[in-house]
Amino acid sequence: MRDPDFTDDELAALRRATPGAARRAHFDNAGSALMPATVVERIRAHLALEADVGGYVAEERTMAEAEDVYRRLAHLLGIQAEDVALTSSASEAFARLLHSVPLAREQVVVTAFNEYVGNYFDLLHRCRRVGAQLRVLPATGVEHALDIGLLEEWLNEGNVALVAIGQVSSSCGQVNDVAAVGRLARAAGVPFLLDASQSLGQMSVNMREIGCDMLVGTARKFLRGPRGVGFLAVTPEMRRHLDPVFLMNNSARWIDAQHFQLRDDARLFEAWEKNVAARLGFGAALALLEEVGIERAGARARRLAGMLRERLAALPGIEPCDPPGSRAAIVTFRYHGLSADGIKAALEAQDIAVQVSRAEHTPLDLGPRGIDAAVRVSPHYYNTEDEIERLIRAIGRLSSRV
Repeated sequence: MRDPDFTDDELAALRRATPGAARRAHFDNAGSALMPATVVERIRAHLALEADVGGYVAEERTMAEAEDVYRRLAHLLGIQAEDVALTSSASEAFARLLHSVPLAREQVVVTAFNEYVGNYFDLLHRCRRVGAQLRVLPATGVEHALDIGLLEEWLNEGNVALVAIGQVSSSCGQVNDVAAVGRLARAAGVPFLLDASQSLGQMSVNMREIGCDMLVGTARKFLRGPRGVGFLAVTPEMRRHLDPVFLMNNSARWIDAQHFQLRDDARLFEAWEKNVAARLGFGAALALLEEVGIERAGARARRLAGMLRERLAALPGIEPCDPPGSRAAIVTFRYHGLSADGIKAALEAQDIAVQVSRAEHTPLDLGPRGIDAAVRVSPHYYNTEDEIERLIRAIGRLSSRV
């Protein structure tokens, strides 16, 4: 199948620039994608510089490049560089924002049925500390979609303080209608915190178009950056509404022993200590994505996922676990008679990387659907149709184990 957006030469070059692709068929881009050589080389080079001159001097020599990371990330999100901050993970970014949102007793926080469990824990913890209520938007209809009508009803009640929802479920290929969420939240004057960890890199995410006030994400998934780098984005209007949960020496300007002035940019939420090498590597990943193009990259990833869904559906014993209408580059399934962990291990032995989605990862989605665990396959633009066929053949051979 010829790709309409990439030439054969382009794909070959992208794969040559991805060291791990030479041997393995990597289908865990929703977990941790294969880093391009430019990312690995940039990290190594900075670590070598730190070893040579020390971390502080190395940081001073790369300040302009480090600033460029903010610019590239802001461009990807459709905002300004001062609206972006870097963290160690999406979870840290989520916590920093969530615990800075004013929340009072008997107010309501709204999340989704397919929210990632780490976010859900923190949402529930925050609500319990102040006596607020956490409400979960259920799924509705044959497509198991987010109940947008119920969200509108709740917002009209007037006591919702925050809506916090992920764009793409980590446990399946479902894409929540976050643009509809954004329109309703904006009309009601309610802050909207979007987790874009699984969407960034496989689809366009523009904060202004979506209408979210806050966003979090991570470098290691479809953006193809290193582990240990997350980020957050906050609009200027929202920053004026937040009360930072804690401050560091880079968060404010000293006035006197009883007074300080907070920063007015999003770096108010950054820790002073940071992994400079990893951040520069993330910048290299963003530069490559700009070169490839987010629309092209995402379209190919989702096209490969669609091909995979079709090929899996033709295999006897396969049970798709994605709700109808799922369109992200995340495909989940079960194979009757075999455990998800057993399938993962068997494929790993053949240098095919997949992951396992467990009920405890999205307990209000997979659990009620009777799915304790499913195989998760997440292709990206550097994967090939031949690798899809290699995966299908490998799964087909597992029938002898049933």
